[in-house]
Parts: sequence; C-alpha cells; structure tokens
Amino acid sequence: MKLVHMVIAGMAVVLACVASAPSRAQQSTFKDQIVGTWKVVQLKATSGGKVSNPLGEQPAGYVSITPTRIWLLFVDSTREAPAAAALTDAEAISAMKTHVAWTGKYATTDQTRDGLKLTAHVDAASSQALTGTDRVYLMRIDGNRLMMKSPGVIVPMTGATSVVEIELVKAE
Repeated sequence: MKLVHMVIAGMAVVLACVASAPSRAQQSTFKDQIVGTWKVVQLKATSGGKVSNPLGEQPAGYVSITPTRIWLLFVDSTREAPAAAALTDAEAISAMKTHVAWTGKYATTDQTRDGLKLTAHVDAASSQALTGTDRVYLMRIDGNRLMMKSPGVIVPMTGATSVVEIELVKAE
C-alpha cells in the first residue's frame, strides 16, 4: 500500500510540472515572437487628454529587438533634406526635433491582460535626457503587427510626459 501512495504522489508531481509548462512556453513563445525588425506605422502621444503625433502623421523608422536588446529609430518622414552634408545650425535643430533614437538592454515580465511588460534601460540615445532612464512598454502582437504602449514616458520632441502608443508591422 505504501508503494502505491508513493507512485501516486510521484505521478502528481509529474502532472503538476507538465501542467505548468505551457504557461512558461507561452511566455517564451511571445518573447520569441517580438524578436526581429519592425517598421513603424503610427506613433502617437497623449498628454493631459490631448493626442498628438510628435513625428507627424506618417513617421518613418524601425524597432529592432534581439533576445536581450532593443533599438529604436523614428523620424518625421516629411522633414526637409539638408542643403548639404554639413548641417547648418537651423538644420541641426530641425533634425534633432524631428527624430528619436535610443537603445538599451531589456527585461520582460509576465504577460498581463494589457500585454507583455518590457522594461528597457537606455544606455545610448539621441537625447542625453533619455540616457540612463528606463522606458516601460506593454507589448501585444496582433497577426504581423506589434503594438507598444507606454504608461508614461518623456517624449524627447516635446519634453512632456505622455502615454505613447506605437504601432509597428513586421519588416521584411
């Protein structure tokens, strides 16, 4: 009888391990799904109830995600090209105000109903105001689209803390 109880207890442990495996696999699968290069479709910021497009109606750029690092570069696709390779002071100011770029290592936490939480520690950025800060995004995948939503980050073009929503499509 004692042997029967030990076998049943052992089977219960094995079943418990097997039952918990899919949730770990799902998180791993989702993280694997975000790895790659994504093209920006839309970027909007909401601050104080006001919605804006800090990089215009049709931003251009990409987000690249490896298993440990995220890179982001967005520009206003309607900005004017400089007259020459060496920017004038006015052109340099315009260029700075019409793009954002940063990179950093990231960590993810459990999937929530709002998405996978990704926290990136910025170690290099086009604006030194971002370097050394953490950027938090909730990420969801819908088909070939990746949605990133930050509960509140500083927008370099405006300096305002805003809820930022970014829609991306898998790049080819």
